[in-house]
Amino acid sequence: MGTYRIINLLLAPARMSITLWRRLSTPAKQLIILLLLVLVVALFSVPLGIMSMRRVQTCLDQELYHQTLALRGWFIDKGYNLKDEAKLLSEFDAFGDALATHDDVQIRRLMTLYQSAHEADGVYLILRNRVVYSSSVSPPLPGEAVAGLDMVRSGGGGQSLTGMVTLDEKIWMMSVAPHIDSVGGIDGVFLIVQEIDSAFLDKLARGMNGSIVLTDGEVFVKSYSGPISEAVSNALRRAKDSQTEAVLQPITVHYDSGRYRALVVPLETSNSGVYAIAVTKNADIVDEALWLTLRWSMAFGLVALVLIVLLVQFHVVEIFRPLRSLVVSTKRIAAGDLDEPLAPTGVAEVYELALNFETMRSRLKALLERERSLSESLEMQVQETSQALDDVCRARENLLAQLISSQEEERRRVSRELHDETSQALANLIVRLGTLSRTVDDENVLSQLQMLRSHAAETLEGVNRIVMDLRPGLLDEYGLVPAVQWYADARLTSQGIPTQVKVSGTPRELSSYAQASVYRAIQEAINNIAQHAQASEVMIRIAWQEEQLWIEIQDDGRGFDLDQVCHVASGRYGLLGMKERIILLGGVMDVQTSPGEGVLLVLQIPYSLNTMRNDGRD
Repeated sequence: MGTYRIINLLLAPARMSITLWRRLSTPAKQLIILLLLVLVVALFSVPLGIMSMRRVQTCLDQELYHQTLALRGWFIDKGYNLKDEAKLLSEFDAFGDALATHDDVQIRRLMTLYQSAHEADGVYLILRNRVVYSSSVSPPLPGEAVAGLDMVRSGGGGQSLTGMVTLDEKIWMMSVAPHIDSVGGIDGVFLIVQEIDSAFLDKLARGMNGSIVLTDGEVFVKSYSGPISEAVSNALRRAKDSQTEAVLQPITVHYDSGRYRALVVPLETSNSGVYAIAVTKNADIVDEALWLTLRWSMAFGLVALVLIVLLVQFHVVEIFRPLRSLVVSTKRIAAGDLDEPLAPTGVAEVYELALNFETMRSRLKALLERERSLSESLEMQVQETSQALDDVCRARENLLAQLISSQEEERRRVSRELHDETSQALANLIVRLGTLSRTVDDENVLSQLQMLRSHAAETLEGVNRIVMDLRPGLLDEYGLVPAVQWYADARLTSQGIPTQVKVSGTPRELSSYAQASVYRAIQEAINNIAQHAQASEVMIRIAWQEEQLWIEIQDDGRGFDLDQVCHVASGRYGLLGMKERIILLGGVMDVQTSPGEGVLLVLQIPYSLNTMRNDGRD
């Protein structure tokens, strides 16, 4: 009996709460439920915000960890690559022959030649008598400074080394390799140096969305402008002093009114092991995760309060049922059913609202019918206009293609006639004049014959040059690259403009029409450089990529105003003609230039439209 009373006493509050809940009206019940919901959201928003902040910070630290390890591995690989390059240079037979014969001119020529493949590096040759050869007229470091390095002395002892060295308040990555003479002795050391400066680190940091600092404890090189945080500099010094391979724990750094996460790791690329590197990333997103969660919870609470007020208001005026009927009707209208009219019900305001919706339904139905009719008519007109424009563009492209093909065919015909007739006639004339000169004893007549023979030879050379300009035989017999190389040498190198033609990838077979169009575009670019650029150096890159032919033509000349040159009213149609040729091949032409900055011309021609077919245009 006592146990039963105890149970009733315990259940009494629950029974009272249930009784009170049943007596409450529906609006009161909904109000209480929404208030409880707001309270639950407020209680859980802070823990959720902290969890989100920690999760975001963990993701940021993992990204920082992997990027730091990847950066450390990159420095190690860079050191190995420099050492391999130094070894290859020391094993180059031409250097052995030049050192054996003490051919100073040959040694300097070989060093200059090697520098062309290592524009960012400094290359040195230090002989046993401390004579230093540099591959550049203005080397990054003076010869006497590199000759006294410990690394160079170790290389003279027969070791191939790579590492980082601080010299002249700058950090350098260096690699040495000894040169073995014919009798097994060491007669010199090859040294390759590369400065690790801010621009160098900035290139590495661009893909990391952060910043990089490299130091030996005294000299700091960073990828950004501005002061270094004291916490980061202290961590770098600790990592340098520890000389271990372990990655330090991420640290939080506050400076410049921001929050950052930094990770420091020692570098092993240096033989002395006194260098360390730090990667820093912005960590404001960690705080933003917390505040974002709190803001959303506050916004949710505010919306809940607004809903409470609206709910009470709607129940007070008792318009729920008329509005539900009206909502059903409007949903039907929104779904596209405009045929069934609305039946207005409810109080005066709701009734008037329903009448307005009915008026809108009637007008909307009429407007939709009119819009459908106009749309159908407009669509037909657009289709007809588009078809006409397509026909005009297609006819224009066909006409341009036919004109270009006709030009190339006429060039080929004139070139063939000049070669087969005029050139042969001039050659026969030269031979006959030579034969005639051997039968004449009169010195005056002989002098005139020799002069005529010289003029005929010059005329033959001019005719041959015209033949090659019209249609070089190299283009038909050997392809695009030899023809471009020949024309660049003939037009630029002969004028004292050094020109390099670099080719990469596996050549693809182009149709003769495409090959001729690409050659004419390059020929026009070379002619523009020869006539207007006043360049001191020209680089032509031809890359046979997987899906397209990529061509770059770059000079360091005076450049030009692209908008002014490309304007039709200027009377200059060279670039316009080149662009038309490339567009007909389905390609793209891009010109990057400004006055005094040189010109970079990029051509992209897809293989899909121009390989293994002629399209009936050749």
